[in-house]
Amino acid sequence: MSLPSWSPDQEPIYDIGKTYEENFAKGPFFSGPIPQRVKPPREQWYDFLGFKVASRLGVPAGPLLNSNWTTFAAHMGFDIVTYKTIRANAHPCHPLPNMIYVNTNGELNKHRLDEILVEQKYTPRNLSELSVTNSFGVPSQGPMYVMEDIEKAQKSLEEGQIMIVSGMGSHGKGDFIEDYARSAAIAKDAGAKIIEINFSCPNVATGEGSIYTDANTVYMIARRVVKEIGATPLIIKVGYFTQLDNLKEVLYAAARAGARAVCGINTIGMKIINTEGKPALGENRLSSGVCGSPIKKGALEFIRYARAIIDAEKLGLTLMGVGGITLPEHFDEFFNAGAEVAMSATGMMWDPYLAVRYHQIHTY
Repeated sequence: MSLPSWSPDQEPIYDIGKTYEENFAKGPFFSGPIPQRVKPPREQWYDFLGFKVASRLGVPAGPLLNSNWTTFAAHMGFDIVTYKTIRANAHPCHPLPNMIYVNTNGELNKHRLDEILVEQKYTPRNLSELSVTNSFGVPSQGPMYVMEDIEKAQKSLEEGQIMIVSGMGSHGKGDFIEDYARSAAIAKDAGAKIIEINFSCPNVATGEGSIYTDANTVYMIARRVVKEIGATPLIIKVGYFTQLDNLKEVLYAAARAGARAVCGINTIGMKIINTEGKPALGENRLSSGVCGSPIKKGALEFIRYARAIIDAEKLGLTLMGVGGITLPEHFDEFFNAGAEVAMSATGMMWDPYLAVRYHQIHTY
């Protein structure tokens, strides 16, 4: 089928003017045709952590809020979908605004992390300029809903597709490491075939997001989760590293703990103000995660460094890349850099045909 071209007037499938609860209940907001998928021959399918997938394109933890969203992404040609990060107990979302456009003045890197970015009120002219910040606080439904919905999401997948369930622990819930294990246990009991633990979210107020830089903590949590989930493959989700030695220590710790894969990067946390010079997301959220095209260079840097370390140290970790993929050709940039899986969150939200456009370029 001929796909509609993207237009600046096109609204994202997550309505940034609505609350998280409205998007959760009524989204994704999409009225276009669902494309007919032509998959490659089975002998060309890829092995991903022991499961055969029709392509290495995926959606990371974040935009797929429930089974309606994972089903939609799968129908749109993403064969590795990630169920949004769950907690062991219900957790509320931050109040509006949760997502706004920002002006980054180009690509972001480790030398710009102390800069203050300014909210912008207009949508980008093209997807290569798409730049937003999001701040949700990792909301989660309670265990009963989560378990039923994960099972429902699993059943909606086609052959050649797989779902990852992302989980994390919460400060203030007793033993932090055990809370990670509890969220992973919920995912496994719900039937998750692959589990990810999120060490990287910068949108929380209690410090969970800094875990990925501490190799010892990464090891302790990952080791405990592996003990909990047994043979179920474990992925660790990491953020942006500014020090190569730190990345090496964390990758080694993850492999030693029994993790099977690493996924990075998450958003890049920075301070955001509005045009009046006040915190754009409110006084209690001075910083939030920037995503979209400005973080692609940093994400590719992570992939190249991580690939070199994994290979040199023979760590055996599957490398999954995410960050700034907003155009079809960006997937190949990640594959060429060394990623075995390439995932899009923001790009998928603004152009849900993103994976299909890639598949049409790479005819089988």
